[in-house]
Amino acid sequence: MITPQDEWLHPVGSSAHWQESFYFNWADPGGRSFTLARIGYRFAARRTEALIVSLRDGEPDFLYAPVNLAHEGPCSDEDPRRGLRARGFLVTLEEPLRRWRLQLEGRDAMDVVFEACTPPFDYRADGGKLASTMTGHHFEQSGRVSGWTAFKGRRHAIEAFGQRDKSWGVRDWGRLEGWNWISGQFGEDRSFNLTQTVEGGRAFDNGFVHRDGANHAVSEARVDFRWGRQRHRPSEARLEITEAGGATHVIQAQALASFPLVRGRVWIEETHARFAWEMPTGRREGHGVMEHVWRAGPLALVRRAPRVARDLWRALRR
Repeated sequence: MITPQDEWLHPVGSSAHWQESFYFNWADPGGRSFTLARIGYRFAARRTEALIVSLRDGEPDFLYAPVNLAHEGPCSDEDPRRGLRARGFLVTLEEPLRRWRLQLEGRDAMDVVFEACTPPFDYRADGGKLASTMTGHHFEQSGRVSGWTAFKGRRHAIEAFGQRDKSWGVRDWGRLEGWNWISGQFGEDRSFNLTQTVEGGRAFDNGFVHRDGANHAVSEARVDFRWGRQRHRPSEARLEITEAGGATHVIQAQALASFPLVRGRVWIEETHARFAWEMPTGRREGHGVMEHVWRAGPLALVRRAPRVARDLWRALRR
């Protein structure tokens, strides 16, 4: 069971792959922009890493990625109440399981607040199985995000919905086979998260549907992607999600923009998406992200290198 104390960092396990991370994203209801932000700790190496990616109007808009930062003292001594920092990026806990503030200081800046609309969903206690290469402890919440960003001299007000997750434990990137992490928000009263992690070629389903004021665990799911210009780059998807209680939901997804992240041979395709959910009361539209992760061979990495370079240039240019 998740408690407010789980917002703080946890006792460190013995594995060199033990990590802990804090992740947030938000997508505006109009479909123009999507932003994700993360700060993480690799305890054995005493390293901090952070990431901010912004997509706007179908294009990469901004990237901030201080990685492999040396950490003074044990990472587990960090206090979220005083703020978790990676250079100019500061993530501060204001109310456990309810409210976080994310700030970026400097020439590029932002100040946004994430306020949870749902109770935390505990993947370990309430959900299904996760692949053994993934962190064993993981919880998520959907919420409302407000504030502003000022990237590359362009200031935008933020009134959006998004998702946050917190994970800790062993994540072995060297053995990781892949995952699908898909989340969409349709207002304060309706959201979903579907997570499929892969091990031995088999996908394990997890996640939740938030409706009628409660989280409902996912028991099984099916994701049918339609690839775009290249395989593993989604352009559309059909999701069929079945709750533990038997209710089934069909959600259609359309890609609006994407950005590739590469970690060794692990390819992470971040796709800003529009979702359409057919309900008995009618069709509802929401927005969020499809994160598709897979292991790429050397040839695939070479073939995709020009796109990585192009999108990095777009995100970094002024």
